[in-house]
Amino acid sequence: MGVMKNRFYTEIICERFCKYYKEGKEELHCGGYEFLRNNLTAHELKSLAGFLKCGDDIKNRIPSKNKNLTEFVCRRCDFFIGGCDFSENRLGPPCGGYILISKTISRQDG
Repeated sequence: MGVMKNRFYTEIICERFCKYYKEGKEELHCGGYEFLRNNLTAHELKSLAGFLKCGDDIKNRIPSKNKNLTEFVCRRCDFFIGGCDFSENRLGPPCGGYILISKTISRQDG
């Protein structure tokens, strides 16, 4: 989490998909953000987000828990222990990065 957020990635991942996003907290980002920033170009991320429905309620939906995704993305996240309502007890939705990645996987499976 030592790298500042890229504004373009923040707008798509955090502002559009993450319930936990807070303006001015650019030094904080989740494992999903890290994964998407490190593996997708800005163009690829924009295309991916364009395929997904992005109503206001998407930030509050709780997708199916995916064991592989949790291992690959969540366990590497600094919020995983003691700060992630989704991974601890599913009382809250996952981060925006998890939502984007899980929606992509579910579209490929279905």
